[in-house]
Amino acid sequence: MILKPKTAEHYTDLHGGRGNVTISKHLGAHDVNGLDLFAKVVVEKGGSIGYHQHLEDSEGYYILSGAADFIDADGTHKSVVPGDLCLITRGQSHGIVNTGEGALEFLAVVF
Repeated sequence: MILKPKTAEHYTDLHGGRGNVTISKHLGAHDVNGLDLFAKVVVEKGGSIGYHQHLEDSEGYYILSGAADFIDADGTHKSVVPGDLCLITRGQSHGIVNTGEGALEFLAVVF
């Protein structure tokens, strides 16, 4: 199965963050059993996705390019770079802040 990206969705101040975020979904809820989202996410320079909770699912961010502070479940900020995997399990919270000189790009998987 090959899934091409669907139309990109643009957000401002996502989950109470700041700036612009683009999400290009390859699949969404109900496309594949057990996966609710597989998407490439781009957070513009200086932008962020606000701290938010996952009540019904888990999510992983695989950092592709850029630099960021990942806000972990306990609220601590942890520096992340390409190749890092940030994982939040059901019931936990997280956010991410682009701290780099350009766009932050990562894959997001919700399951």
